Amino acid sequence: MLPEDYKFLNGILNYSPLATAIYDSPDLRIAFVNEAMLEMWCAKRDISGRLFSEVFPSFKESGFSAILENVWHSGKSYTATDKEAEIMKDGIPIKRFFDFEYKALTDENNRTYAILHTSIDVTEKNVALKTIESHVQHLNYNNELELITNTLVHDAKNPISIARIAIENIRKKHLVQNNDFKNWLYVIEDALSSLTQIIDKTSLLSEARTYKIGKKVVHISEKVNHWIHEAKFIHQVTDLKIDLGELHPINAEPNSLNQVFSNLINNAIKYSSQKDQPMLSIDSERDENGIYYYIRDNGIGIPTVDMGEIFSNMHRASNAGNFQGNGIGLFIVKRMMEKLQGKIEVSSEINQGTEVKLYFPDN
Repeated sequence: MLPEDYKFLNGILNYSPLATAIYDSPDLRIAFVNEAMLEMWCAKRDISGRLFSEVFPSFKESGFSAILENVWHSGKSYTATDKEAEIMKDGIPIKRFFDFEYKALTDENNRTYAILHTSIDVTEKNVALKTIESHVQHLNYNNELELITNTLVHDAKNPISIARIAIENIRKKHLVQNNDFKNWLYVIEDALSSLTQIIDKTSLLSEARTYKIGKKVVHISEKVNHWIHEAKFIHQVTDLKIDLGELHPINAEPNSLNQVFSNLINNAIKYSSQKDQPMLSIDSERDENGIYYYIRDNGIGIPTVDMGEIFSNMHRASNAGNFQGNGIGLFIVKRMMEKLQGKIEVSSEINQGTEVKLYFPDN
C-alpha cells in the first residue's frame, strides 16, 4: 500500500496538468488518478480503488497490464513513445497515441510499493507526422513520375521524327499512285501528329507540380469497350472471349484511372494473344470499405521467380521475351494506385493466366 507520508502528494498531483495515476498493489489497484488522466482515459472518478485490468479490459488485451505487472515485480521502470492504444469513449473505440512512463517506486529494500504512471497524448503530433510523411511520399512520387515522363518524351520523339522522314521519302521517291496507299500515309501522318500532341501535353502536365488532382465519378462500364478495342487493335487480336460482370463506378481522378485500366487491359490481351482462345474477364464488387476490381486473363502467366519484381521499373518477366514491351506498365500502375490511395495485388500461374485485384477506397 502507498505509505502515509506520500499521500499528501495526492492533492498536488490532482491539479497537475500532466496526466497521472498511481497503482499501489501487485494486482494494480488504482490508488490515485488525477483529472487530466481521467480525461485522457475518458473515464469517471469512480474507477479509483478498482483494479486496472478490471476497469480497462481492452488495455489488458493490448498488453499494458502485463507491462505494469512486470514493472511491479522487477522494480524496473518502463518508458514508451508514440504507443498506440484504443480508448473506449461512450462505448466507441477511439485510436490514440501516447508517450508514457511506468515508474517503479521502491523502498530501501528495493521492493516496489507503487507505480507512478504519467502520460501525454501525442495523437495530434502523430497525425501531423503521418500527414507530412504522406506529402513527402507524394512529392517523391511526382519527382519519380516526372523523371519517367521526361525519359519517355525524349525517347518517343526520335522514332516519331524518323517515321515522318520515312513518309516524306516514300512520297518523293516512290511516286505513289495508289489512292489507298496515299490515304494510309495521311492516316499515319495524322496519327503521328496526334501522338506528338499527347506527348507535349504529358510533358507540360508533369512540369506542373502544383497541379491539384480532382476526383469525379467515372463510369467504367462506359469506357471499358474503348480500352479493350484499343488493345485488340494494337495486338491484332480478333478472337477474344470477353466476360464483363457488374462494373461499379469509381470516384477517383479520371486520368489516373485511365492509366491503370488501359495498362492492365493491354497487358491481359497482349499476354493472352498467342492462345487459341484468348480470354479477358473484368468484374467488380463493393463492400463497406470500397470497390474491388478483378481483371483476369488466360495468358502466359508470371513465373514465381519474377513475382517479387513485377512492380519494379523496367522489369520484364523472364518468359515475356516474345512480347513487345519495356517493363514500365505495372510500375506506372502501382504508382497510380498509390496516388489514388488504393491497392493492387497480382496472382498468377504459368500458362494458366493472371489475376489483378484492385482496391479503390470509397471516399
